[in-house]
Amino acid sequence: MDNYALSSREVAEMVGKEHSKLLRDIRKYSEQLAESKIGLGDFFTESNYLDSKGQSRPCYLVTKKGCEFIAHKLTGQKGTEFTARYINRFHEMEHELSVSNPSEIPLGELASYLKVMDRVANRQSLAPHKIAENFKKVSAQFGVQLSDDFVNMPEYEQLTLASVDGR
Repeated sequence: MDNYALSSREVAEMVGKEHSKLLRDIRKYSEQLAESKIGLGDFFTESNYLDSKGQSRPCYLVTKKGCEFIAHKLTGQKGTEFTARYINRFHEMEHELSVSNPSEIPLGELASYLKVMDRVANRQSLAPHKIAENFKKVSAQFGVQLSDDFVNMPEYEQLTLASVDGR
């Protein structure tokens, strides 16, 4: 979960500091980290954003470690508020990712689920194409795309359905 980062613009807002002043501070921290031979990328990564006029402006991507670093530099109420805000923000991002990206579920768990689903469907004597339809639906929910022809209804059922519908 360390691949999340906030824009230094968002961090500046959370800290209640002008973005230009936060950039100055991060540059100073970067120099100090470089002198100590500590990797900067774990904390801050140089980046850019487009301002309201469409011009490229500097910013940093601030990792969770970078937020912790900044929080340790702050004292009193400001430090407490920022710490609570960045912790909440990173938890939000983790939750959004876990909800919006169910493919993060290990394939072993998905396979186990599909096996159980198959046993239940067979016990209920579902037609094979119905089982395949269910597999396709569940697979899609987990980001696994199956070919369009994965589910084929037998021709005799198509004929039966056509005669029942009066077509």
